[in-house]
Amino acid sequence: MRPAARHHHCQNFARSRPATAGDGLPQIEAGMPAPAGTGLTRRSMMMRSLGLGLAVYGAGAMTGAERLEAAINDALAQHKVIVSVFFDGGWDALSVLVPFGDDHTHEARLAELRPGLSGAIDRAQARVFAPDPSLSWNPAAQGLVDLWDDPSVGVAVIPSAGYPDADGSHFTSRHYWEVGALDVGGTSGWLGRYLDRVGKPDVPIQGISMGGYLSPMQATDRVPVSAVYDISGYDYWYPGGWRGNGPVGIPDVATNNLRSLATTVTGDPQLATARMVTEASFQLVEDLAAVQTSPAAPDSLYGANPEGIARQLRDIARLLDTRISGNALPIRCISVNAQGGYDTHSDQGASFAEDLKANCDAIKAFWADLKARGEDDRVLMLCWSEFGRRPEENGSGGCDHGAGGTAFVIGSGVKQGMIGEFPGLKAYGTAGAGLDANDNLRYTTDFRSIEAAILEQWLDTDAAAVLPGVSGLARPTLLGSPH
Repeated sequence: MRPAARHHHCQNFARSRPATAGDGLPQIEAGMPAPAGTGLTRRSMMMRSLGLGLAVYGAGAMTGAERLEAAINDALAQHKVIVSVFFDGGWDALSVLVPFGDDHTHEARLAELRPGLSGAIDRAQARVFAPDPSLSWNPAAQGLVDLWDDPSVGVAVIPSAGYPDADGSHFTSRHYWEVGALDVGGTSGWLGRYLDRVGKPDVPIQGISMGGYLSPMQATDRVPVSAVYDISGYDYWYPGGWRGNGPVGIPDVATNNLRSLATTVTGDPQLATARMVTEASFQLVEDLAAVQTSPAAPDSLYGANPEGIARQLRDIARLLDTRISGNALPIRCISVNAQGGYDTHSDQGASFAEDLKANCDAIKAFWADLKARGEDDRVLMLCWSEFGRRPEENGSGGCDHGAGGTAFVIGSGVKQGMIGEFPGLKAYGTAGAGLDANDNLRYTTDFRSIEAAILEQWLDTDAAAVLPGVSGLARPTLLGSPH
């Protein structure tokens, strides 16, 4: 983002109302579930309202008895980390892994369903997907293909993830993925409940949502988590100018006056919560300043001035490499939104390819960066979207809300391969049907089984204690030799 554009964005960001979980979503349709964590506003003080580009959620649980430094000095501070990358809008599974290849099983049906969209993908440049030669990688996903070829990284591909009786709603589908259950009333995220089990009561950095608002996936009931606008620079707006690296400096006395709110004694419980979060947020600023001691990635990885997800993943890698007193920061969960929008009802071809390339290239750079820093062995990435698109294109050069969608799990300890199967494109009611009764791609892997496997196999946590209703779901094998 250009400095002027960033200034404008940050200024508007800083002056906006206090955020709640799920900010950034379209207006919620009547009868649709509210994002997990929406009810946090009464027990959390959003520092966005004070102009800080970060926020601490769940501060009602903070006791003041522990400090971040104590957690860092804990021998267990170097935790395994899960990075969630959300592709907002419902990305088109059939344009990520395209149903054509050396095995021509689906090609006639694909041409029937998608004469325009399938023809827009350069087949000559499409790499056949080895576990299922009836599929090929979209050429725009070359970054993921390069990771697939990298012997030090494993990529597990889920060609059709979903859940029973999908209704095609952004709100319902995203909510289910985020709370880890088919529960429209869920108020905490599945990673939030994981943090409630293993996290610390005074360490908001244990869960980080990039972009300045809480990822509903990390909404907790008991422990604090944080939302960070920009890890690499904690400048913030104060009436009259910027504090820190902004274009207009202000005296430190203004910052001191703002921080003095944290020492104000009050008998009002809500003001007391605000006081604690004010102090916690400023402490978070100071503690994360240590990221500047971690070397910056070379321009050859992300580019000289990366934007969007490339910038965020660059900052995340640097943060994971940060050490205080020789120990890593006690981070467990990080959430980030993919670049672009995937609700492609019209003119899908060009925008989809451009966005897919930007994200796949950034993810490839991230893993190269982690490997160079020696941090790759403690990070696992989940790439997901709320649903896939309908197999049949519409009349506007796009496709509408569907069911089964593509997901990926990436990591140096991930067993490479395909989880579940591609169901095919045969019509509902025919032998070997790949479409359901609504003419959507039939899901072959329940998304909850992926989340359960991550909890059990990567995070060493009892999935049944975090995810209701998963006892009967088979767990795929996620971990193993990458190749």
